[in-house]
Amino acid sequence: MNNIYRFILLYGAFLVYSLVAVLAKIAAKQSSLIATAVFAGCEIICLGIYALLWQQVLKRFSLITAIANKGCVIIYNLFWAWLLFNELITLTNIVGSIIIVFGIILVSQDE
Repeated sequence: MNNIYRFILLYGAFLVYSLVAVLAKIAAKQSSLIATAVFAGCEIICLGIYALLWQQVLKRFSLITAIANKGCVIIYNLFWAWLLFNELITLTNIVGSIIIVFGIILVSQDE
């Protein structure tokens, strides 16, 4: 399998997983029980999709590499927080993200 496709699958799975936190925050802000239930249901659907994608990831990557790359979810969540919820990204967030990226690169060098 093409290396680019493998990494698209890996980071796509983590993108889906990062949406769970977004949906949880949106669900928490709802005033209606029905709206909360709808967003919670969407969370469950995203988790199901992620579970299927994760199985495909594990077929194509070592477990160590796959788990190490899961740190990118934090970076996705920072992006969603800024884009969707107008939250500020601090210098500490940026430094932490850089450390995470270096860690991912360090662990993933053998793939």
